[in-house]
Amino acid sequence: MRNIKLVLEYDGTAYTGWQIQSTLPTVQGELAKAIKTLTNVETRIVGASRTDAGVHAMAQVANFRTDFDMPVNKMEVSLNFFLPPDIAIKEATDMPEDFDARRDSKAKTYLYRVYNGKHRSAVMRNLCWSVHYPLDVEVMKKGAEFFIGEKDFSSFRSAECDANHPVREISSFTVERADNDFIEFRVKGTAFLRHMVRILAGTIVTLGRGKITLADIPRIIEARDRRKASLTAPPRGLFLKEVEY
Repeated sequence: MRNIKLVLEYDGTAYTGWQIQSTLPTVQGELAKAIKTLTNVETRIVGASRTDAGVHAMAQVANFRTDFDMPVNKMEVSLNFFLPPDIAIKEATDMPEDFDARRDSKAKTYLYRVYNGKHRSAVMRNLCWSVHYPLDVEVMKKGAEFFIGEKDFSSFRSAECDANHPVREISSFTVERADNDFIEFRVKGTAFLRHMVRILAGTIVTLGRGKITLADIPRIIEARDRRKASLTAPPRGLFLKEVEY
């Protein structure tokens, strides 16, 4: 029995997230169908991150076990043939039997993109959050620093979050103005609560608009109350950028 690791890229616009649901389109579901078409066997797939509806990935990692006898480079090509055009396998690798894409991950990096131009973008509408108010990027950079370290992120988890505890560690959080009026947030941590990155992004944008101050950020963290943080940024601006092992 082989253990195959996949690195996937996908546009999550058309999907209700990564995780298989019985009647709704999901990325994991499309991958499972492609594997079954190739191997003629239903297979359990483990993903490193359960991205939400509308969220994208540049490098989602998954693994599955199979006794299908095909060179891994040809398997990569064949699975891409069976997958829809908004999901692509970038890499396939034979791994040791005990590799687990979710359990073995050491860190994840998420990218959030805000389009801060004068008008909304038609071309990028599904790949960013369009914010037309002036944003103070220097203040946003300072605000992001408050979130670095191991903290109780209760104020930044959704009501539906089922994690056993709210303590998470963020090792880096950067805010940069990119080309063409884009502002990019990069958040790296060992693990994240449900909607955590999107609530962080929404809070930093609210800070950049001047609706809250730098002094408010520590108070929001210490409150451990979701009602004290700002809006949840829309899923279309969020990308799973990297998973480290």
